[in-house]
Amino acid sequence: MMRRPSTVLVAALFLVASLLPSRPAAAGTRELIASLDALVSSFAGVAGLWISDPNSSQPLYAVNDDAPVVAASLYKLALLLEVERLVEAGTLSYQDTVTIEDEDVTEDGSYELPGTVMTMDQALEAMITISDNGAALALWHTLGPAQVNATLVAQGVHGLHVALDDSEENVTSARAIGTFFTRLARRELVSVAASERMLARLTRQQINDRLPAQLPSGTVVAHKTGNLSAIVHDSGIITTPFGPRVVVALTWNALDDVAAEFIADVGSLVYAAVLEPPATARFVTPNLTAGDVGATVATLVKVANAGAKAWAAGGSDSFGLIWEIKDAAQQVVRRGVAPIPLGAVEPGVTRDMSLPIPVPDAVGEYTVVVGLADASGRPLAPLGAGIGTFPLRAHLPFLATAVVQVPLLLHQGEVSLVVVQYASLPAAGSAPHELSLTYQISDPLTNVLISRGTIPLGTLWPGRSGRFFAQLVAPEVTGIYRIDHELSELGRSVGAAASVVTTIGAQRSFGGDDQRLASRPSTRTVRPSAPPGFRLPTINFPRQRGPLPTSSPTR
Repeated sequence: MMRRPSTVLVAALFLVASLLPSRPAAAGTRELIASLDALVSSFAGVAGLWISDPNSSQPLYAVNDDAPVVAASLYKLALLLEVERLVEAGTLSYQDTVTIEDEDVTEDGSYELPGTVMTMDQALEAMITISDNGAALALWHTLGPAQVNATLVAQGVHGLHVALDDSEENVTSARAIGTFFTRLARRELVSVAASERMLARLTRQQINDRLPAQLPSGTVVAHKTGNLSAIVHDSGIITTPFGPRVVVALTWNALDDVAAEFIADVGSLVYAAVLEPPATARFVTPNLTAGDVGATVATLVKVANAGAKAWAAGGSDSFGLIWEIKDAAQQVVRRGVAPIPLGAVEPGVTRDMSLPIPVPDAVGEYTVVVGLADASGRPLAPLGAGIGTFPLRAHLPFLATAVVQVPLLLHQGEVSLVVVQYASLPAAGSAPHELSLTYQISDPLTNVLISRGTIPLGTLWPGRSGRFFAQLVAPEVTGIYRIDHELSELGRSVGAAASVVTTIGAQRSFGGDDQRLASRPSTRTVRPSAPPGFRLPTINFPRQRGPLPTSSPTR
């Protein structure tokens, strides 16, 4: 049984709850637990509760969860399971029939006359959606309770016992029913297809005066009720805006209407609660990843366990790394086939993950989004878990590698020499290429663009390496700036992008020019004229085959 707050705190919580509107405000896990504790303490009866996120191995809240309780009509869940097992095995068909005998008809809750022949599908529908006792008992006699109990154990549901004869009661516990619905929500009962069929039938429940009673119209609840003298139950899966929740509420020794209202309050509290995700992470991602179109690039992503619980190496408490690629319109163009296991990670510990990213086939700029998934592959971002992003550039195969040497000190409005050391790549083919250096200058703190441009370099001869020399005119600013640059050909990137941080200082003065510089207008030309007595260096690019004479080519 979960530890509860003091009596004074419970009383205070209940008083506050009584002053709130009938629909509770969104709350987190702690608030949900406190509200449920207050509700249980004020209930004029006894309750067994089991509330969980079906993708977590432990319940969010449990009280009297192992207490044996008369199951009432909840035993019909076991009959539903057994029929679906036989249907999945091919030994039974929905069109097979069952006959309602005299011994199947009870004083209340039986809606068919003795001798009525029903298909298995009809019998299941009546047993689940209107809790028809006649159909249930006919199935109980036909299927055999011993085999039904064996199927429960084989499916991992322990604690739900179907009576073997009339001298026994059907008995269960909140934990047993919670396990049933948890495995059903995970599509683990019998098979995915069988689980889907059971869920669909349970959502057609027509007795909705308990768990669904206070929920918004249209809320999907797959559930089963149970009633006997002084026993009122409801249990199932509530689809909330924040994910599915398994809710089991068993009550006894209370008036029926009081118990029904209590169960409705439980459902409302759970529906409104915004629960912490099973896990969350902090990501450290690269500033930019680039690659040839159609290639796969290995990208290092650091994943830190940002939660309070350890991630397991396997099982329901394990997690994986998932990714997807979005284009400029934020449309997903590709995503991972399956989560990449993260293994055991303690809280606060960071794990380095090599993420193989397939570069899209179309040239362009993309965004990679990484996040967590639970053991079933469910993304956790919709539940509030953190994500990470980084840009991905898809380009045609590069023609050359290059090292661009930009002076670490420039002067506003003046020309500086840039040296480009290059080497051609196999993708350069056999024809020469006219290359340019494309650049942009921006503030490294704010990313505000200061200027951009393209500087002609010369001819790249396939199979050779050498140097290009270029003139870069600094913008009319001073301070520290980042220069991003890359080789280009007709607007296409043919070499990897790179960056350098440089300082742009005030324009230099040359003997006797102080007065002239002080009177200069604030608007300057892109390339200022040289002051008297000084001539700007001019670099000519020879139009000859082969590298420049200064370049020392190699093959």
